[in-house]
Amino acid sequence: MFFKFSILCLYCIVIANCVLGEPEDENETLKNSYDDCRRWLGKSLSSTITIDDFMVYMGKKKIDINIIRDYFQDNKEDLAKQNAINLVLYGTLFKHLCNKKDFDVKLFAEFRKVKSETMKYNEAKALKWADGD
Repeated sequence: MFFKFSILCLYCIVIANCVLGEPEDENETLKNSYDDCRRWLGKSLSSTITIDDFMVYMGKKKIDINIIRDYFQDNKEDLAKQNAINLVLYGTLFKHLCNKKDFDVKLFAEFRKVKSETMKYNEAKALKWADGD
């Protein structure tokens, strides 16, 4: 009986891993997102981005402007870095947006990647700022 229970538990673990996959480290997710953003912008992977670049990559939402503005009001030291956003600040801003909008970081990163594959930077930059999420 114990042997059957052990096999059943092992089977459940294998199924769960197949369905869920291996958990990806959040830092790796953010690094991949930052790299995707820079590629989409046509920048080298050793460069930084600006706050305007970040906002266009995030989808040009008016609500995001307010969220980021509030973040910079509370974090004045990061305000000075808004024209040279590195991976650390990108990750902080990305997680802050996700937190305020109740989004999962990994899912939102995947969503932004798909959006970057379906719309070129120049097309996105030409769009008007949108309301809503």
